[in-house]
Amino acid sequence: MNYITLCTIHTEKPYYIKEVNKNIYSIEELSYYLYNYLYLIDDTFFSDTLIDYIENELKQTTIASGLKQIIAKKGELGEKIAFVIKNSGYYSEREAEKLENHLVALCSKTTAERIKAKADILMDTDKYNMAINYYNSILNKAINTELPERFYGDVYNNLGVAYARLFEYEHGAAAFRCAYRLNKSNESLESVLLCDLLSDNEKRLNIDKEKYKVSDTVINRLRAELIKRKVHIQSEWKKENEDMFVTQCRKEYIVEINS
Repeated sequence: MNYITLCTIHTEKPYYIKEVNKNIYSIEELSYYLYNYLYLIDDTFFSDTLIDYIENELKQTTIASGLKQIIAKKGELGEKIAFVIKNSGYYSEREAEKLENHLVALCSKTTAERIKAKADILMDTDKYNMAINYYNSILNKAINTELPERFYGDVYNNLGVAYARLFEYEHGAAAFRCAYRLNKSNESLESVLLCDLLSDNEKRLNIDKEKYKVSDTVINRLRAELIKRKVHIQSEWKKENEDMFVTQCRKEYIVEINS
């Protein structure tokens, strides 16, 4: 958007959205969340608590009343999202049309694809534990034969990335092995070896090296890359960054416990 929109009402009382660990204070902020985090939304999002907040805190009685009517007639999720965005006045007609195209695409996807999209968004917002739960929810259900093996390979790969970012390298390596079995991606294979190296598991590294027919040249290249990364991190890392990271992890953990 290349213009400024003033908020209708900016209340002092926030509405907390646990998926992205953020508070919203206006109908415009709610519209922004719905528009940009579409795949995080499900029917449970439009709870009685949210509708009450829209009606009594944001003073958007028309929107609250409209949502109640849609819910009463068992309307689709997309109808609820579109109703809020169109009636908030935050987005232009062109942007609203773009949203409708996204909603059509959303409805055409399988449950597994929607869950993966949700988990991918959580990954992008550094909610790794929550993303892991969603990825595992896909993998713990029966395989959808309509989806290609590559899809499940990508789920395993992203699961491995989430584990690795939490320094759980053995879990990460296990996920990357499953990913490589399905997607045959060099990225997944190298991630297996990187997890072995990062966990200092030479025995496992030798097993994987032999299993996947990996040359010493590749292993040495990965070792060199890790050394460069460690040097870069040590030169850039500051104590306040570490404290910030630990605090964020604690917040995410508390959110999961309370959800």
